[in-house]
Amino acid sequence: MSRAVAVLRAVVDAPSHGARLADLMASTGLAKPTTHRLAATLVHEGLLAYDPATRLYTLGAFCLSLGRRAGARPAETATEPDAASVPSLYQRPEYRGDAIPLAHLLCDRHLPGKRSHPAMIHESVSGQTSELSFGRLADYSSRFARVLATIGIKKGDCVAVMLPKGVELIIAALAIWRVGAVYMPLFSTYSASAVNARLDSSGVKAIVADRVLVERARKYIKPSTPVFLVEGDHINRIEGRVTQFWSSIYEAEPLAEAATYAADDPFLMTYSTKTVEPRYGLFTPVRALAAIEQYMRLGLDVRDEDVFWNMTDQGWEYGIFYGLVGPLLIGSSILFCDGPYDVSQGYRVLSKFRVTNLTAAPSQIKAWWRGDPTTASHQLALRVVTVGGEPLPRDIIAWVTQKLGVPLINQYGHREAGMIIGMKHDPQDPRSLNRVSVGQVAPGFSLVVLDDNGAELGVGTEGILAIHVPRSPLFWFRAYRKDEAATKARFRFGSAYYIIGDTGHMDADGCVHYSGQASHAISMHKD
Repeated sequence: MSRAVAVLRAVVDAPSHGARLADLMASTGLAKPTTHRLAATLVHEGLLAYDPATRLYTLGAFCLSLGRRAGARPAETATEPDAASVPSLYQRPEYRGDAIPLAHLLCDRHLPGKRSHPAMIHESVSGQTSELSFGRLADYSSRFARVLATIGIKKGDCVAVMLPKGVELIIAALAIWRVGAVYMPLFSTYSASAVNARLDSSGVKAIVADRVLVERARKYIKPSTPVFLVEGDHINRIEGRVTQFWSSIYEAEPLAEAATYAADDPFLMTYSTKTVEPRYGLFTPVRALAAIEQYMRLGLDVRDEDVFWNMTDQGWEYGIFYGLVGPLLIGSSILFCDGPYDVSQGYRVLSKFRVTNLTAAPSQIKAWWRGDPTTASHQLALRVVTVGGEPLPRDIIAWVTQKLGVPLINQYGHREAGMIIGMKHDPQDPRSLNRVSVGQVAPGFSLVVLDDNGAELGVGTEGILAIHVPRSPLFWFRAYRKDEAATKARFRFGSAYYIIGDTGHMDADGCVHYSGQASHAISMHKD
């Protein structure tokens, strides 16, 4: 955000005829790709205007209208606008309405400039690297979408995916979204009973899996349920119900047109990973893309020149939102590393691909801390490290910021909202290393502290943390699937307040101080 503001100020300070891209670079000190991306975003939002003939940037219609309104309003009567009336920078028209082409947003719109650019880079345990370009992703997913449509998968149907990190996962997901269906990922660590419970509760219409995961749930899969199995050993052991994944793709013609979604239509279906039973079923609507993009660009600070790696599993929300959907949304490459988690392999991947932007679960950072890379030969290119979940101990914060020499952004959030609070610990700002709060609230969200009766409390008073829904334009959760009691518990003080389930207080600077769980809240800090 600070870099975008710097670009905006450079235009304001420029001569009246405007500023060229080179002028903005000189004024802000930013690299050309970053300056161009920020300027293009500001133009898209109406904050700047661009004349292709002269290649000059000037103030846009929105800024000019603000100036006219400010000039027309007497200073003594000026009032601060309601937060709900101020749209988020990334709450764009693309994520609203009744005809949102999801596959276009996640893939096809990137094709003109990135057809050969890797949509996914896959690193095997043995160190072999393969890539899937945006062009091939569009082709393969269109073909598999035709396969799904042929067996009757249509808008709103749920398709379960039980796949390791790899090309098949991303192809299957995008194909599901091309037919307007709902993607339901399943954790690779789920027991057979947990898989069965989720398949039964969600009423899946098809399954895409590899042999290992199908074998785990084979006795629970209904004979009428189509199973697309990635080719491998013993592929015919489940007779009469299996179609070979890649063979079906190569035999199919691409689906000509992708289905569209309404803003409130679900495109993801997940359950809590904490229980064997399918509890707290969560439909993620398409309008949640606004919050996902904002977090990718502001919370994670993913830049065009970054090599981004989200290490977390794509079976839970943090990995799905910001390791699968988020990179596709902004046209960034997904870096997948398969096999069991291994610290030494992690360092190898960081070094091999020159990863600059890393996000991980707290347990992964703790494991890396125990296997200190400064004692190894790995040459790292990290620019920033983000941890999604619990507040980290001071010694780990010091290790990341001092021994690795990069900022650590500690994030906090919920599967029902995404990441909503963050604190940046920057080695260039010694004061930030000693901050004890979990951070400030992200743009697009408003957090309040309530007492036991639902009344808002003042600064410094501990109580129940809650999202103020009317003042949070990026908050998208409304109800759990088939769980009225759990939904009512989240909104026990009415629809204006979503109860996070944790206790804490806010200080005078707007920083949130977390003190503990007030209930069995479903937060996103489980690995």
